[in-house]
Amino acid sequence: MTVRPFMAILPQQTQVGDEIVLKGRIKNDAQIFSVNLTLDCCPNPLNIAYQFKTNFVEKSVSQNYKKVGIWNEGTEDELSWIQGPGQEFIITFHFDDNELLIYSEDENRNFLYKFDYNFDIGDIKAVQIWDDLDYVTEVIYRYKPNQ
Repeated sequence: MTVRPFMAILPQQTQVGDEIVLKGRIKNDAQIFSVNLTLDCCPNPLNIAYQFKTNFVEKSVSQNYKKVGIWNEGTEDELSWIQGPGQEFIITFHFDDNELLIYSEDENRNFLYKFDYNFDIGDIKAVQIWDDLDYVTEVIYRYKPNQ
């Protein structure tokens, strides 16, 4: 059986100051959980501007990007954004000047990770959630007002 990701198309072009907030629950027996910000609106994109991948077995978080089907080396950090499988989550992705800032929670932000852009953020078309996701309760797009 082929597993298809949860996918939400962004309603407008992303700019500096914008945010994507994801709320949901990870499966009780989760091993891997990942979020992709993609440049393609298809289940298996060739270009992923950003991947946030949690490995519960290794207790790590990797951040990476994929360009024309080829993954970069990426970075790996200690898992600190969630206690473990079976948990509800709120995770915020904030588009800053030259990097993506990742926070747990939403209102009481806890800074977790950052990642330098390798693509134009305006080219991001969709957010995908892969692997051991139980359900998504909310996807929030916060767009900074034009000045």
